[in-house]
Amino acid sequence: MKKASMGVQLYSVRGDVAGDTAGTLKALKEMGYEGVELAGFHNHSAAEWKTMLDGNGLRAAGTHLGLDRIFPENLQETIDTYRTIGCTNLVVPGLPSEYTGSLDGFRRACSIMNLAAISLAKAGMALGYHNHAHEFKFVENRIPYELMLKCLTTDVFLQLDFGNFREGGIDGVEYARRFPNRLRTVHLKAYKADCKTAVIGEDDIQWQGVFDACEASGTLQWTIVEHEVYAEAPMVCVKQCRDNLRKLGR
Repeated sequence: MKKASMGVQLYSVRGDVAGDTAGTLKALKEMGYEGVELAGFHNHSAAEWKTMLDGNGLRAAGTHLGLDRIFPENLQETIDTYRTIGCTNLVVPGLPSEYTGSLDGFRRACSIMNLAAISLAKAGMALGYHNHAHEFKFVENRIPYELMLKCLTTDVFLQLDFGNFREGGIDGVEYARRFPNRLRTVHLKAYKADCKTAVIGEDDIQWQGVFDACEASGTLQWTIVEHEVYAEAPMVCVKQCRDNLRKLGR
């Protein structure tokens, strides 16, 4: 079973990235991360990002970007930008409120993603969607995430976030098993019911089961650490996550 590469979502350390992008990337590499998932450009061009990533021996595991960036009128610019960086995994991390108040809104968002995914595939890229806990709360007597799974074509991969699943009272491993061919990147986010600041390896999630389910698919490229609630400085927290994952054999 091939282990996926280990990355970190830069939103986790967004203040550090904004203050010293190159220095933060260097430190993340020294922690043992192989790549990063972008979350904004912090006043750097795509070419500058490429230079900084290459200079620190990091790869672009992917990026989070707004749904509007894959609208037909914006899609070619998006493709050109991320091609420059060498980033092929583009992920919509959530939907604007105008799409989440009704099932029709979720359907419209899925149609936008399905259409964009076709063009991205032709450009050698892939589009994914990242789940959140609120998508498991009923809207018009249906679970929105289940509706999305029916509406999204297989051209759209599923960026499963296991912390968000647990927050929503759901076992994310079951989704990894249900959709083994839809995984390219997944998010490793801690969840502990009585401690919102827990880091990976000190939380309630049985991570070995997560790794086994995801990597059994054979399509997983990246496992990506995301940490959002901090007991210590963000860079300390993502280092703790990386150190604990290493103890788990990752």
